[in-house]
Amino acid sequence: MKNLQSIRCLIVVGAALAWLTGALVWAADDFTLETARSAAARGDAPAQFYLGRLYAHGKGVPRDDAKAVEYFRASAAQGFARAENNLGAYYASGLGGLPQDDAQAVNWFRKAAEQGDPLAQFSLGQAYEWGRGTATNLTEAAAWYQRAAEQNQTNAIAALGDLYLAGPGGAANYQKARLWLEKAAAQGSLDALNSLGYIQEKGGHGLSINQALAADYYRQAAEKGFAKAQMNLGRMYMMGIGVSTDYIEAFKWFCLALHNGENIARHYLEELQGAPYGDIPVKPMTSAQIQEAVERAEAFEKYQGKNPGQLKPQMFYPTIVPAVPTNAVP
Repeated sequence: MKNLQSIRCLIVVGAALAWLTGALVWAADDFTLETARSAAARGDAPAQFYLGRLYAHGKGVPRDDAKAVEYFRASAAQGFARAENNLGAYYASGLGGLPQDDAQAVNWFRKAAEQGDPLAQFSLGQAYEWGRGTATNLTEAAAWYQRAAEQNQTNAIAALGDLYLAGPGGAANYQKARLWLEKAAAQGSLDALNSLGYIQEKGGHGLSINQALAADYYRQAAEKGFAKAQMNLGRMYMMGIGVSTDYIEAFKWFCLALHNGENIARHYLEELQGAPYGDIPVKPMTSAQIQEAVERAEAFEKYQGKNPGQLKPQMFYPTIVPAVPTNAVP
């Protein structure tokens, strides 16, 4: 099941920060490495930020988080918003020689957010939602997400949709949630697709249940490797919700979800192999069915250009491995 309080990372670290379109006061093409170094030495804040980002990514220079922090700090000291945001990201992660310090992270996120930086606004919203470096305040979280979402920041759009699922201030609003989640999904957010699947599966709050549409949303995200959606799609196949019951397909998707880090999928895999949990009435799969499911999972991973690794049934529920006779000689 989807956990509505599923925590995203507070903010991606400097090396993962993307160039954003919008009202920036500079462009990457303004500099080369040489001109940036010259301008940075003269105290040019955009050039300092540019160099910091090169070191954060290891583009044209060896990756060096400490160097990145040095340049981001110099730029942030002059009020350059994107550098303030990235410095906050390093404090949030505790990289680049900085201590992990959520309060300092929030301080820098706020400086950038108040200048209108959408990524910092998203980061500040995360801090308020999860109580990282500041007291939890869902109303404030929604307000900062809204400001970032209005600048088309995809993560903020998805986060705002999820927040309306839980209800900032205590009142869920699925209509608003769906509007924001559909916008995030259109921009490629797999988390938003998974959340849309959830609200269509469960309905309520003014929305009717549409299980087939829910399965379709889960499938769209699952086929792009999103582990939670892979688990949810497996659950739909296991229970015949929105699709025909198909234990082999269910096992395949649970197998992929577990392989991609969704540990709750292990419980479902064990039930399909005969674990006596009793949560869901299922008939244990045969060894041949399990083998086919694993082969489908491996074929899917290979099609995606990934190494399937050890997608073997023995890793899930040991009772499917033939037992050693009690009278066996050691």
